[in-house]
Amino acid sequence: MNDTFHVKDIVEKGLGSIGKIKILKALAEEKKLLTVYGLHKKTYLKREDIKRNLAELVKIEWVIEHKISTNLYSINRENKYVQRLVLFFYETGYIDNI
Repeated sequence: MNDTFHVKDIVEKGLGSIGKIKILKALAEEKKLLTVYGLHKKTYLKREDIKRNLAELVKIEWVIEHKISTNLYSINRENKYVQRLVLFFYETGYIDNI
């Protein structure tokens, strides 16, 4: 598989639904870790949809899953795609801070 195709797959998987965009937005706005319930409160998505989307975002390393007593999630600010996406969110006014 060439790099271009690989990048295409990553971007399409990461931005494949409005739910994923809402989850990424919610995580980008937070400095703390969030639970599925916390993401549900911020995005109003169904918990099943959040869990499914998180699994895909964790797989492509855009979200980090922290397994403590319960699963907590954060955006992967070290990922180059996430860095550019968060900057895009900020520059377009989709989020207020980085």
